[in-house]
Amino acid sequence: MKILKKLFSNSSKTSVNKKINKQTIIYKSEMPEYIDAANKIYKKEYDSAIEDLKKQLNKTSKVNYKGLSMVHINLMQAYFRNRATHPEYFDRSTYHAKEALKYGHNTGLAAFRLIVNLEKRHKVKQAIEVCNIVTDKNYKFSIYGYKQKDEFVERLKKLEIKLKNSGDNNTEHLFTDKEKKMTIENSIKNK
Repeated sequence: MKILKKLFSNSSKTSVNKKINKQTIIYKSEMPEYIDAANKIYKKEYDSAIEDLKKQLNKTSKVNYKGLSMVHINLMQAYFRNRATHPEYFDRSTYHAKEALKYGHNTGLAAFRLIVNLEKRHKVKQAIEVCNIVTDKNYKFSIYGYKQKDEFVERLKKLEIKLKNSGDNNTEHLFTDKEKKMTIENSIKNK
């Protein structure tokens, strides 16, 4: 058995030591900053998580789509979970769900939150638009997903029935054609 030893600078957050066959494997990698914020969300420290994530969003490279998608998904979660004390956070959650989806967050979590939020705002046509994107034959869901394509196909059917009864006259599109293409392409990259 070949043992790889990777030695990096000391950092208490990232060290992992394991004994395997009386030999020590040392592996150390940097933990993305959004993990700390996600832990704060889990601990219900929403305001602190939001502040951290906003800072991360400003310094995350606009070409680092994976990093951007993770920062946006965590902002989506933090804003949504803190909406009771800050009503404007509901719409911020919706915005970050869309951004996470655009940048390739393809587990279904961003799409699900976006659809539910749009439905609550009586924007059924826009919720259908999201379903159409994620049910597109070229859109790829992560194998580690929260939801899968077949669940959105069913959701789309229900939304189409709901649209007939809703009287949703909204003609505003949520995604531009360029954003739709970007969303599908990034889903493939983050597969």
